Amino acid sequence: MKRLAYILPAILLLFNMSCGSTQQTTGQTETAKDLSKNQTKPMQTEDINQMPQPDPAPAIKFKKPKVFKLDNGLTVIVVENHKLPRVNAGLRIDNPPIRLRDKKGSDDLLSALLGSGSENVSKDEFNRKIDFYGAYVNLYDGGFSVNSLSKFFPEILKLTADQVLHPKFSKEEFKKQQEKLIEGLKTSEKSTPAAANRVMKKLAYGQHPYGEITTIDNLKKIQLADVNQYYQKTFTPNHAYLIVVGDVKSGEVKKMAKAYFGSWAKAPQSRGVALPAIQNVPATEVDFVHMPNAAQTEIKVVHRSDIRKNNPDYQKVLLMNSILGGDFNSYLNMTLREKHGWTYGARSSFGTNKYGSLFKASTSVRNAVADSAVVVTMAQINKIVNEKVDPKVLENNKQKYMGNFVLQMEKPATIANQAYDIYVNNLPADYYETFLQKIDAVTVDDIQNAARKYLHPDKARIIVAGNAATTVPGLKKAGYSVKFFDKYGNPAQAPKMNQKLPQDVTVQMVIDHYISAIGGTKQVMKTQSIESVYETKMQGMTLQMTSKAMAPNKILSQTEAGGMVFSKEVFDGQNGYKIIRGQKKDFTPEEVKEYQNKVQPITELGLVKTGKLSRMDNYDGNDYYVIVDKDGTEHFFNAKTGLKDKELSHRKVQGREMVQPVYFKAYKEVGGIKIPSKIVIATGVQDIEFNLIDAKTNTLKPEDFK
Repeated sequence: MKRLAYILPAILLLFNMSCGSTQQTTGQTETAKDLSKNQTKPMQTEDINQMPQPDPAPAIKFKKPKVFKLDNGLTVIVVENHKLPRVNAGLRIDNPPIRLRDKKGSDDLLSALLGSGSENVSKDEFNRKIDFYGAYVNLYDGGFSVNSLSKFFPEILKLTADQVLHPKFSKEEFKKQQEKLIEGLKTSEKSTPAAANRVMKKLAYGQHPYGEITTIDNLKKIQLADVNQYYQKTFTPNHAYLIVVGDVKSGEVKKMAKAYFGSWAKAPQSRGVALPAIQNVPATEVDFVHMPNAAQTEIKVVHRSDIRKNNPDYQKVLLMNSILGGDFNSYLNMTLREKHGWTYGARSSFGTNKYGSLFKASTSVRNAVADSAVVVTMAQINKIVNEKVDPKVLENNKQKYMGNFVLQMEKPATIANQAYDIYVNNLPADYYETFLQKIDAVTVDDIQNAARKYLHPDKARIIVAGNAATTVPGLKKAGYSVKFFDKYGNPAQAPKMNQKLPQDVTVQMVIDHYISAIGGTKQVMKTQSIESVYETKMQGMTLQMTSKAMAPNKILSQTEAGGMVFSKEVFDGQNGYKIIRGQKKDFTPEEVKEYQNKVQPITELGLVKTGKLSRMDNYDGNDYYVIVDKDGTEHFFNAKTGLKDKELSHRKVQGREMVQPVYFKAYKEVGGIKIPSKIVIATGVQDIEFNLIDAKTNTLKPEDFK
C-alpha cells in the first residue's frame, strides 16, 4: 500500500484553495501629511541617540448620536455620517438570557428561520430584492444587521423589518433547517475546537444560561411550535435598540422607525429574575476531552471575568490582556509560537458581557507537546501576575492600541457599537471621547494590579481536547488534577492509556498478522504490482488520487482535478522526479537513496527492517500496536483484525511540525489481497473521504514508471 506522505500536501493545498482563507492583520500607518512633516523636520543629533517621545493620546471627536424612543420601548440611535452614500443599521435586543433546558436549539433554529419569508414577502422574493439592491442583510434570534446604499436604505429597512416582525415559519423550511443544524453538529463532533468550546461553555458557565449547549437529541425533539414560542417570548421591543449610522437624516429615520416598527407590540416582561452566578473552581484543574483521532490538541484556560466596560479598571485590563495574549507580540504568542514553534497562534481575552462572561486563553498545538503547552501557558499567566511588565512593552502596547483605535473610528460599525455600548452599559456620554486619555494614563503598577485582581490562574479550568495517551501523563507529572468529560461536557471514564506491550510481541509478529489479514503470505508474494484510483468531491470539484506501485521499489503517485495535475511523483527504481503545479524537479541523491530502500507495492512489509514497536494504543474501543518508522510516521495495526486502520505522518509546514492523520477503512479484496476501499484524510476542518473507484494487481510494467 502506497504511503501518502508525498501527495498529502498537494491534497491539503487543493482543499485549502477550495475552502478559501482569511487573514486579519493589524498595524500602524503614517499619513501623507505626517510623512511630509517628517521630511521637513531638521535632523538633530539627539534623534539618533534618543528614543523619540511617544505622542500624547489623540483627541477623539465622537459623533453625537440623536436618540429617541418609540411608545413600545424601542430605542432608536442615529449617527449621521455623510462622507459616503452608505448606511449601516442594526437591531439588537438586550434581553437577559434565559434557560431553555431541553428546548435549547430553539434559538439556533430561530436564527436559521428568520429571513425565510414573512406574511407579506416570500423567502425567494426577499432574497431577490436584497440582491437587486446590492445590500447585505443578516438576521438572527437577537436582531439583524443591514448594510446598503443610502438611496435604497428605506426599502431595505422596510423589507427587513417585515421579515422579523411578521415571520412565516413553514414546516418545510423548519424541517430543512433542523436537518441542516443536525448535520452540522454531527460534523463538528470530530472537531477538537468544537468539542473544547462546548465543554468550556457547559463547565465554566455552569447553571448560567450561557452554559447550555445545543445537542443533536435536543434538535431532534424540538417542534416548530417551540420555535414560535421562543420567538414570541424573546423578540420584543421592550429592551431593543435600532442603531442607524451613515448617510441618513435623523428626522427621516424617526419616520421610518415609526412606520416600520411602531406596530411592534410591547410584551409584559420582568427583568428582575436573578441569573445564577458563574463559579470558579476552588483549585485549578484540567478538564480533559479524550479524542484519540485528534490531529491536534485544543487548549483553553478559562475562569469567570469580572471586568465590565463601566468599571474604572477596564482600560487597565485591556492593556494587561494585550500584553498577555491580546496582541501578536504578547507573552503567550511570542512564547508558544515564536520561541517554541508549537502553534500558529495563542490568544487571550476578557469577556465584558454584563450578564456574565469569561476570561479565556487558548491555543491549538500538536499532540506531542500539548502537556508542555499547558505548563507554558500557565507560566505566562502567572508571569504577568507576579512580575512587573517592561515599561517599553507597556508603551508599545499603548501606542499600538491608540493607533488601531483611531483607525477603527473610521468604520461606521465602530461608531454604531460605541453608541450602543453607551446606552446598554450605562456609560458616560463622553466615555469614548476620553477613552484614549485613560489608556495613556495606565502605569506599570496598574498592569500588575489589574492582573492580580482579574486573573485567577489558581482557580482556572484548563479545558483540553486531544489524545489523552500523549498528554495526560505529562499533565499529571506537572501536578495537575485531571478529570475526564465527553464531547458534550458530561463526566466520562478515564480512557485506556499507557498499556504495556506484551513482552513476546515483535514488529515481525505484527506485520505477519497484517499479511495474514490482507490475504496471506502466498498471495502477498504473488502480488508484484498494485494500481489504484481513489476519488472524492470537494466544493463541487472531483479530485482523483492515483497510485501505481511495483516490486521491488517502483512508484508513481498523482493527484489531479478537472484534468489538471496538481502533483506527480515518479521513481523507476534508479532515478525519479516530482512535479508540483507544473514545476518539475529531479530527485536529489538523498531522495533516490530513500526511495531505493522503500518496499513496493506493499510498503508495510518494509517496517520489519525500518520500524520500531512503540506502544499499545486505544481509540474507538479498539487496541492497536503502534509501529514507528524511521521518518517518524506512526502506523496503527488493529490488535484484533491485524489490519492497518490509521497512519499519523509528521511533516513540517513553514518550519512547524504538523501531524496528519489518515484512516484506512472498509478493506476490499482486489486480485487476492485486501486494500482499503475508503481513505479518510482528517484536515482539522472536515474529513476528506476518498473512495476506491478502480484497482488492479499484477498489470503494471517497468515502462509505466516514466
